[in-house]
Amino acid sequence: MITNKKYISFFFFVLLLNINLKAQSKLNTVSLESSYGYSGVISPYLGQYKSDFSGLTNFNLGLRVMISEKLGFRAELVTDKFENDPGGKFGVIMSRIGAQVYYNLGKDFGLPYIFNENLGLLVHVGGGYTVSRPKFASIHEKIGNIIIGVTPQVKLTEKIALFSDISYIVNTKQHYRFDGSLYNQNVESTTGFHYNISIGLMFYLGGNRHHADWY
Repeated sequence: MITNKKYISFFFFVLLLNINLKAQSKLNTVSLESSYGYSGVISPYLGQYKSDFSGLTNFNLGLRVMISEKLGFRAELVTDKFENDPGGKFGVIMSRIGAQVYYNLGKDFGLPYIFNENLGLLVHVGGGYTVSRPKFASIHEKIGNIIIGVTPQVKLTEKIALFSDISYIVNTKQHYRFDGSLYNQNVESTTGFHYNISIGLMFYLGGNRHHADWY
């Protein structure tokens, strides 16, 4: 599993970035974000099971820092469980740390203006590092990720926004299928694909009235 030291170092970098940005903006620039949702498998997995190993097993925790009114960066911790049944013995558990670039596409479309600063749209792309473990084995493998997604937002208050996220994830050099079986007896790798559909809350941090998402 990914060590606590790596978690701490990863978020410490983002916090230092925020400290440097505070003096440069009259807007709040940081949001703490958490979501829960669906982990969907695309490939690979064996067809002998009556399951596609998908389910409501995605959890995402992120810290986003906007360096301008449109551009920002997000550090995230993500877990996905791919199981033949809820709590089933076949499948894999994936834990990921990631960093993504976020762009406020909603402002290009004028959504905050049209909807009185109540509706927004972010798009994002980035990479990740995943540790994957088959449920019935003590083996771990390390996988690189490419992530792309879209995040609609609804502002509830000046400090809280409701959001949904749809992300598509490419897993490079995946040696185990999503059912937990070895892809190739010669230990050759393949490219894996899955997606997340989640819903959650953004908590805007800072003492200013407005956050960069909406101003």
